[in-house]
Amino acid sequence: TWAMESLRGELTTPAAREIVDKAVGAINQLLKIVNDLLDVAKIEGGRFGYQFQELDLIPFVEETLAQAQPVAKAYDVAVYLEKPAESSLRITGDPQKLGVALANLLDNAIKYNVKNGEVVVKIERVPGKPFVAVSVRDTGIGVPEEAMQKLFTKFFRSENASKAIVEGTGLGLYIVKNIIRRHGGQIFAQS
Repeated sequence: TWAMESLRGELTTPAAREIVDKAVGAINQLLKIVNDLLDVAKIEGGRFGYQFQELDLIPFVEETLAQAQPVAKAYDVAVYLEKPAESSLRITGDPQKLGVALANLLDNAIKYNVKNGEVVVKIERVPGKPFVAVSVRDTGIGVPEEAMQKLFTKFFRSENASKAIVEGTGLGLYIVKNIIRRHGGQIFAQS
């Protein structure tokens, strides 16, 4: 990618810059596919490697939301956070892996949304249990009922998702499910 970025700086015509921009986009897409495939291979081989530590969930989610803002802006989608009553919520988890999971959920919620739509991330304690729930709610295209059972399986993309956005591997939610389960949690979807 850096070579293409360097080349872009040398180009003088808008048409040439547009070609390089498209090439950079294609390279980044291919890189994501390769990384997803590598992650799946590591998950299935038991080598995904977790490094658990104590972290404050609220600033962690705030930082992940801040990183998603450029994509949200490009898709004309507003992203909000509903915080719990507490100012701090300490959990044990792998920040890198949880970041991958939350970023994947946000990416889907933003990209499969509608123009001027919204994404709301809510953090709350589960009443009477030692768990925290993080939900991602959006105003997007939804998931057909017949696709809900396959949503977290490897290489699955619902028909309406494939029509809305051509790119995608169907690996993101599979990876998310494995990360959440490894943290002792559960994941589910409603549409």
